[in-house]
Amino acid sequence: MAEEGGTCLMDGVAKSAEKDPHKPAGLFRFVARRQQWTHYLGGTAMCLLALQIVTGFLLLLYYQPNARDAHESVRIIMVDIPMGWIIRTLHYRSSHCLIVIVMLHTLDVLLAKTFRRKRSPTYYTGVLLLFAVLFMGFTGYLLPWDTLSVVATAVGTGLPSEIPLIGPYITEFFRGASTIGAQTLPRFFALHVSMLPMIVGLALGFHIFFLRQHGMRRPMGPQGNRVPLYPDFMLRQSLVSLWVFSILLTVAILWPAELRLEGDLLAPAPEGTRPEWYFLAAFEVIKWGGHLTFLTPLGITAELLSLILFAVAIGVFVLMPTLDRKGPGFTWRWIIRAVAVAFVGLTLYAMLKSAPDAELATDVAGRISELRTRALGFLAPFWFSVLTLTWLLNSQIRLHDRITASNMSTHVARNR
Repeated sequence: MAEEGGTCLMDGVAKSAEKDPHKPAGLFRFVARRQQWTHYLGGTAMCLLALQIVTGFLLLLYYQPNARDAHESVRIIMVDIPMGWIIRTLHYRSSHCLIVIVMLHTLDVLLAKTFRRKRSPTYYTGVLLLFAVLFMGFTGYLLPWDTLSVVATAVGTGLPSEIPLIGPYITEFFRGASTIGAQTLPRFFALHVSMLPMIVGLALGFHIFFLRQHGMRRPMGPQGNRVPLYPDFMLRQSLVSLWVFSILLTVAILWPAELRLEGDLLAPAPEGTRPEWYFLAAFEVIKWGGHLTFLTPLGITAELLSLILFAVAIGVFVLMPTLDRKGPGFTWRWIIRAVAVAFVGLTLYAMLKSAPDAELATDVAGRISELRTRALGFLAPFWFSVLTLTWLLNSQIRLHDRITASNMSTHVARNR
């Protein structure tokens, strides 16, 4: 009976695929059997977002969102709370990993041109997710309230002030005043844990809804080269997510997040102050724009020129479904590749230059070194468990591949 039920189920799925092979069919939608690594970026981003939520909630239990206690509360999390240093490092490292994955996913969508026609709503919600994730990284950078984060936030929030008419109001909205101060931290905290997560949740919900309505990229090849989304593809996605989490946890133990000295609003900026890596390319463009002094008599500063360039680039990025509607689109593909190479090149160039000269909180660094030494013994049994789970998942993947191939062959034979 169970065998008959399974056959009927697969028959029903196959019939659905016959009517419209590209239309979603719930969890049993078909995807390509031989997936490229880029096919797993979306699912990996969702898993990293879940990790951000869990670790962020745990940090929220002890963090104090005010300028007087914020730095000390982070120190307590790192030193006094059991596993606190690992939780904070996981939150910090996974946020960077999430940004990388979302950027790669966006680049893959642009190069594959899966934003055309009916898939444009999926693209727009994905763009909103990218901006929200970047902004979450920016707002979260200030929360430890250390020397570099205070100065970098002052520079970042000062850029919009160059926009005519509305610029100063935008800067004051983020800072809470004309200058960065104690009132800025609660605003960034509210954005980081309230407004931005709501935007991410809504955008992600609509993103998944449009994916179910219009499908992902078309699964190429005959039916024999397709597998159901569940459980075949989900097992593969689980394996990828397992390894991403395992690597992140290992990195968190080997290279814990640092805690610099408490931020001082009156102290001079540390030499070499710069934003996080995902804004370094924009930072370099702004610095190079300062050499275009011939525009100064026209009232166009380096910051304003950079903002104009960024606005044009963002506008083209957002309007891509309108600008690249049909045809092979070789020109746009090369432009996208050039921008991606320039972004990576500028980022690496800025990272290879001298790092910011900021003193670390020595008491925290010493204590974390002791805790890390104790945690190193955990890695061997942990990776043994990971390899065991990997073997089990691979066994299930091979089993379901055989079942799917057998059911599909039976269905094709019946239709002849």
